[in-house]
Amino acid sequence: MTPESIEVIKTLITAFTTLLVSLGTWHVSMRQYRMKNETMVRDAIEDVKDTVTKTTADTQEHLAVIDLKIETLSDRVEKHNQVIDRTRELEKTVAINSNDIEHLKERT
Repeated sequence: MTPESIEVIKTLITAFTTLLVSLGTWHVSMRQYRMKNETMVRDAIEDVKDTVTKTTADTQEHLAVIDLKIETLSDRVEKHNQVIDRTRELEKTVAINSNDIEHLKERT
């Protein structure tokens, strides 16, 4: 072997070694990048789950309050309607009594 071919082989070995180191570094970087992204995705999913859980709980509380208000309002409407019904009956009774009084006045 000539000194020039030995020099070419040394250069090729150096280049090949540099390439292997670069590939190794790139591989490690890609693994770290993938792990970081997986962690970010996992964290984002957990955040969404927490938000959905809280929103669901808040919505259930809100619906419970609405149900209570509707029930209370329904009770009040029912009582009001009963008062109206009794008032109509009283008005009929008063009208009949007034009519009877008028007839009695006419007789006397």
